[in-house]
Amino acid sequence: MKAIIVGTLVSVCIMALFFFWSTALELPKLGTVKEPSLAEVSGKELSIEGKPMLVTFFYTECPNVCPFTFQDLKKLQKVLNDKNVTEDQYQILSVTLDPENDTRENILQYKQAFDISSSNWLFLRGSKEETEAFAKNFQMYYEKSEDGFITHSTTMFVVDSNRQIRARHDMAAGRNRVDVEKVADHLMQLTQ
Repeated sequence: MKAIIVGTLVSVCIMALFFFWSTALELPKLGTVKEPSLAEVSGKELSIEGKPMLVTFFYTECPNVCPFTFQDLKKLQKVLNDKNVTEDQYQILSVTLDPENDTRENILQYKQAFDISSSNWLFLRGSKEETEAFAKNFQMYYEKSEDGFITHSTTMFVVDSNRQIRARHDMAAGRNRVDVEKVADHLMQLTQ
């Protein structure tokens, strides 16, 4: 009986040590993001320094990946709120890959369709060249076909307050949804 109790205590201690050790590991530095020359569509001032952020790319005519990802990012906001991380501690940047079609008005309608009213969720748009330059920071691949469909990488990026890319996460694709708990964990590590 004593051996079982000791074995259980050792197991609990090892699990606790692993949990705290694995969450305390510093996220790697995967590259630096240059300040974008993109505009925030609702006129808010844009700064990508000072707080961690999640950067995602989208286009309003996207049939599946982008809308499912936005649904999951709304869940992410709730998870962070439940963990006492307030909207002023992080940002979500959504950058259109289709500035020719995604006018300011189209993006604002898209934002409204998803009921996104958070002050920390910014939607960015620039010229084709400005978008390409910003996407290059992340090695983001995308290509627009003649029929307007955009093939794009399905990766989102966690960036720290010093513009360092610290983690990559998958967007929602098919049955695979965004791992909101893991994204929340990475953002929380960077807000402390």
